[in-house]
Amino acid sequence: MKPSILFIALLSAAPFAQADKVSDRAAELEPQVIEWRRHFHQYPELSNREFETAKYIEKYLRSLGLPVQAGVAKTGVVGVIHGSLGDGKSIGLRAD
Repeated sequence: MKPSILFIALLSAAPFAQADKVSDRAAELEPQVIEWRRHFHQYPELSNREFETAKYIEKYLRSLGLPVQAGVAKTGVVGVIHGSLGDGKSIGLRAD
């Protein structure tokens, strides 16, 4: 196979390789996500009164070494991840 054809073949396979990595990582995380779901369902809290849930999430984010702001709009928790590019771009993720 010519080098240019090989390069094109590898390039076209790249998205599939990334998808496989995402699938593999998701499979690794699944037991932890199931544990979280069970924990939160075992200890339900009223809407806008999720104080123990907020503490649980804050503790986890801090264990990752993230700066955390708690008490946002009463029970909100914000963990900040700083990227290595320093370009000021951000992505916000929300979980309810």
